[in-house]
Amino acid sequence: MQRLVNHSWVLTGVTLVSAGLVAGTPVPPPAGALAFDVQLTAEDITLDFVRHGQSTDDLNGILGTMPPGAHLTDLGEQQAAQVAQDIQQEFPGGIAGIYASELVRTQETMAALAALSGMPAVTVLPDLNEIPAGLFEGHPRDLITEANFFLPMASWILGNLLVSEPGTNYNGVVFEDQVNQAVQTMYDNTIAADGPTTAVASSSGGDIAIWILMNVKNPDIWPILQTVLENGGPPPNAGEAILAGNPTDGWTLVSWDGIAVPATPDLITGLLVDYRNLITAPQIALWHLWEAIQGGDQSDISAALQTGFNDVLAAYEAFPQSVIDTITGAFGGSAGGAADSLADGLLGAI
Repeated sequence: MQRLVNHSWVLTGVTLVSAGLVAGTPVPPPAGALAFDVQLTAEDITLDFVRHGQSTDDLNGILGTMPPGAHLTDLGEQQAAQVAQDIQQEFPGGIAGIYASELVRTQETMAALAALSGMPAVTVLPDLNEIPAGLFEGHPRDLITEANFFLPMASWILGNLLVSEPGTNYNGVVFEDQVNQAVQTMYDNTIAADGPTTAVASSSGGDIAIWILMNVKNPDIWPILQTVLENGGPPPNAGEAILAGNPTDGWTLVSWDGIAVPATPDLITGLLVDYRNLITAPQIALWHLWEAIQGGDQSDISAALQTGFNDVLAAYEAFPQSVIDTITGAFGGSAGGAADSLADGLLGAI
């Protein structure tokens, strides 16, 4: 079964690479790569996303996404205990909050961390629940099941948010809204506590990988693809993905399963992130308008129209400057004049 899972994730990875999400040969991050010079408008925190330990579904090759779901195996319990020790050592300043989804495997994974001295209790956030498998819920994880489950997610990463999981209305916008709400809750709780600035959350590997690739400023596919090839999933059971940032200014991927990730993306990745942000805004606005129309409340429809218009306009206005920042970030200030000219042309085109 594991080999089939590998094939599906490799297929997803090849789709992303061939579409140009990243380019070039991966290189070790330069000294100081984890420090980034930006003007912040909100306080930063650290988010440590942890994939749950091995579950009985993982062991038996079953695609199960609905709560309460499968329990951890004995190996999964060992993985949870080990990652708990790792997290305690990684963040000696303390943990502000520990979060899990409604699936028991994530709660059992985080219970090991919560049991350590000085750690907070586990808070369950339904918005950390897994992407539903739809028609393939409970199916053996063969190549057909894996492809149908993961290819819509690959579409979301490339900016096609309105693609749905088979047999559901669950698309990339719904996923974004759901996980963004979980992240906002964790951020608000961390800031309000006025103490340690690290929150730890457990969810599925797919949720973690897809949300990161859809949202961070430096979505480097190479570390993720490396863990797929080595472990059959992104990240492996009890693997960590550490981010720094805030919901206002955005998030930077600091490390993936222990692999440091450069804070500044390469030129092609940066430009594609800029383009992704441009093309997703109207899709999000359209879906929220459709939801409001289905609700039938005129005030909600008006609000969705106004918010959608503002968000799309903001995305189009921000695009040229984002291109400038990406080019100058990749090549330094000497490229500023060329970047300005390119941005002027882009602004005129849109």
